Formats: sequence, C-alpha cells, structure tokens
Amino acid sequence: TRGIQCFAVKQTIRDARDRAGREDAALRAIARAGGSFAPRALLLDRDSYTQPVVVQTWLDGDTLDRPPMSTAEWQALLDHYCAIHAITPQRAGQDIPQATLNAASGATGNALVEAQLARLPLAERPATLQRLLDRFSTWQPPQWDAPPVALCRVDGNWRNFIARRGGWASVDWENSGWGDPAFEWADLMTHPAYPPDAPWLALVEAYASRTGDTAAPLRIQAYHTIMLVWWALRVARTLYEVPRGLDPRLAARPADWQATAQRQYEDYLARAELQLQAYREIT
Repeated sequence: TRGIQCFAVKQTIRDARDRAGREDAALRAIARAGGSFAPRALLLDRDSYTQPVVVQTWLDGDTLDRPPMSTAEWQALLDHYCAIHAITPQRAGQDIPQATLNAASGATGNALVEAQLARLPLAERPATLQRLLDRFSTWQPPQWDAPPVALCRVDGNWRNFIARRGGWASVDWENSGWGDPAFEWADLMTHPAYPPDAPWLALVEAYASRTGDTAAPLRIQAYHTIMLVWWALRVARTLYEVPRGLDPRLAARPADWQATAQRQYEDYLARAELQLQAYREIT
C-alpha cells in the first residue's frame, strides 16, 4: 500500500512456463482489449529477487468462500468466462504464449494424457489405473473443424474469483494463454474444487448459444472424457511424487493432503469409467 493506492506483488516459482512473464503478458492483453475482469499489470521483474515477481493493481471485492451454488452465482461464472473468451489474438494485439493446458482436437487431448503417463513410472501405476488406461486406449474421440482461439485462464479454482459490482473478476493468470475456449469448460467440469453434479449441461448450452459456437458442446464432451482420465493420472502422479520431493511448491501442502489425494484419485477413476461407458452406449 502507498497512500490510497494498493498493489499486489506476486512471486512465482521458476520453471519453463515463465509464470510471472505469462501472467504479466495475459494481464496486459486483457487491458489492451478493454477487459475489466482482471488486475492491471504494472511491473515484471524476473531477475532482482529469488523468485520472479509480477506487480499488479489490487482488486477490491469479495473472494468466494465456497464453489458457486445459486443460479446467480453460476450466471456470474458464465458471464466471466464469456468475457474472458471474448479476448482473441486480434483484439489483444499482445504476444502471449499458448495455454499451458489445452487441446484443439481429440488427438491433442490424448497427447495430454500421454504426457502425464510418461511422468509416472510403470512400476508405480496402480492396477486400477492401468485398467482405466486400457479402456481409454480403445476410445475414439469425435472429430471437428479447427476450433476458435481465445484467451484461456487455465485455472478454474473458485478461490481465485472475486465478486465485484458489475461482475466477477479473477486473479492468478500464470498458466493462461491462447487455446480452444471449449477446453476451459471441460477443465472446470473436472476441476477438484467443483461438485460433479453442478449444472454443467445448462451452462454449456447457454455458453454455446451466447458465443455462437455450435460445436462447443461436442468438443466439451470429448475434452471432459479426456480430462477425467488426465486428472486420475495427475492425482496418481501427486501421490507418487510428493513423498519423494518431486513436486515443489512455494506454499506448503496441508497435513491431510495424502488422504485427500487418495479420495480424489478414486473419484476420478469412477467418473472416468462411467464416462467411457456412456460413450460406448451411445456408439
């Protein structure tokens, strides 16, 4: 704080994603396009401190204390993502990288699963996970034309949304970039912070109607299947890596992280199995 002005000073870990640089670029792209749903970037410093630093304006508002529940809250989430996805390369005029987690086809989605699998040694894969992977290997995703490209947050955690007058805003853009906006909805639908029984179908239909992206529901359904398998793998990786010090974080994990991760792993296994079975019944 300086006088009446307040700023957020964010430190990120150092890795190949250039998280601070990515966040700074995304915030500048949003501002250049006239978006008011994110902080404004003020300073990027990758070199002066132990961790890279990005300084941004402080956003007044109320942080959420739970996932959306009411019709109004789900509407606010829909409005927020429609505003984010209205930021295109043409509108932004800003050079930002591709989103860290996104896909443009069934094949590139499957490659995300393969990338996770490559980081989990064969000897550390539970038998339950291998059975799911065997079933997934026989799944044939649908095909579609090249999807639109828009800004994607790659962080649906509701803890990073801020309720303000005039709509929601959000912080933490260090994984954002260009990608297929439909993938964002699959990412939300499978994010551990959201209940599986949220009104996703209604939200997807409303999103497709508002954006005119009539192929979005098809892509979202395919990405949803992919991301359920991806999350099962990602949580299995967490259970393998964290005890071995292979998953560094700046913030400490809670004491019960392992029990929570085990429950999440079993939940994703069950949901992925159901989703693959649903596809078989349709086809």
